[in-house]
Amino acid sequence: MPKEKKKASNLGKRPHSLSGLTDIIPDNGHAWDHLITRLHQLSKAYGFFRAEAPLLEDHDLYENVDIEHGNIVNFLDPENNRIAIRAEMLPGLIRAHSERKNIPEDYKLSKWYYLSPTVVYDEHKRQFVSAWEYGFELFGEFSSLNEVQGISLIWKYLRSIGLENLALEINSVGRTDCRGDYDEQLKSFLQNKKYELCNECVASLETYPLRVFRCKNLECKTVAAEAPQVVDYLNEECHKHLTHVLEGLDELGISYNLNPSLVGREGASQIIFSIKYKDDQNEYFIGEGAHHEDIYESITGKKVASFGFIGYLEVLRSALRNLSPESQAHHQHDLKAEVFLVPLGDLAAKKALRLFSELWDENIAVHDHFGNSGVKNQLKLAENSKAVLALIIGQKEAMDDMVILRDVKSGMQELFQHERIVEEVKKRLGR
Repeated sequence: MPKEKKKASNLGKRPHSLSGLTDIIPDNGHAWDHLITRLHQLSKAYGFFRAEAPLLEDHDLYENVDIEHGNIVNFLDPENNRIAIRAEMLPGLIRAHSERKNIPEDYKLSKWYYLSPTVVYDEHKRQFVSAWEYGFELFGEFSSLNEVQGISLIWKYLRSIGLENLALEINSVGRTDCRGDYDEQLKSFLQNKKYELCNECVASLETYPLRVFRCKNLECKTVAAEAPQVVDYLNEECHKHLTHVLEGLDELGISYNLNPSLVGREGASQIIFSIKYKDDQNEYFIGEGAHHEDIYESITGKKVASFGFIGYLEVLRSALRNLSPESQAHHQHDLKAEVFLVPLGDLAAKKALRLFSELWDENIAVHDHFGNSGVKNQLKLAENSKAVLALIIGQKEAMDDMVILRDVKSGMQELFQHERIVEEVKKRLGR
């Protein structure tokens, strides 16, 4: 009888989508194809590999992670274990990285990118909210130049899909051990202003006083504008790190604004950056990036350097709606490596960073290597990548603004001025 009643109650009832969740179907999927194709192309060209974590995770994974955009959706499985539906990608990515096995000893840097659906519950709207999260993450041993190249990848991705009026904001909050007594100074300042703060900011005074800089409450914004700035408290090491990143951006010609109030999410550290896009009607918050090693340690107990960016395809799709069809039509790059960059030393690596960008802008598929391997090992990598040409920059070449062009197959080499090398490469490739 119960089953018959259930059937009767469902008579005439048609399935429908849940409020807050959307379908991606051919009728509305053209923009998604454009965004996803570009994401895969550029990520692979920059040497990032696709990573994907399961939709379901142990609920404990999120125990020490601050989810800002909603509540975690969870349930009990048949064994009475608390299971969480993926609320964001970074925790699962960190777990997957920490659980790797049989990793070669020389595999010290992982460059991962991802594109995954997430679901949270919005208590205020009383509905589920789904999103397609994309991002890039560096794990392991990397330098400020790798961070700059990560920012460059995002910048080029956004411009390649047709977004031109972009604004990059950047700051450093350092590590906890390199910003002196700033946290205590900020707490003391906010304690004297706590009656002007919202309840959430007051509740965070002891655990995360920096939250006041992210609060959207008008009164909290007013207090934050008068608060001490973290960049003024950083030690020499963290200041130097920030300077190196800014110099790398200058080398690439990427404009930025230094925003001392930009602090990132809870658990973010060192370099913090965000990207916005503005059209005639609206301003869009594209996404933000930072160092995530504190989040990595809170989840795994291990200290592993990590740096990445998080954004959402829904925001990009909204931003693209006001663009003309002509603005959205872009040339598809060939992903096969044609040129291999061989920088030798820090100064040469900075020059190669700029050269990578110049070659990519000319639709030349280029592979880089910013590691510490010698020239022989790098030329061997060039052969393995099937590149036609190798561009070698040593310390002397970097100082003289010169580049050695080497035919990978024959081994013949010639010396060119940096300003001529791109045209010479195009000539050799028959462009």
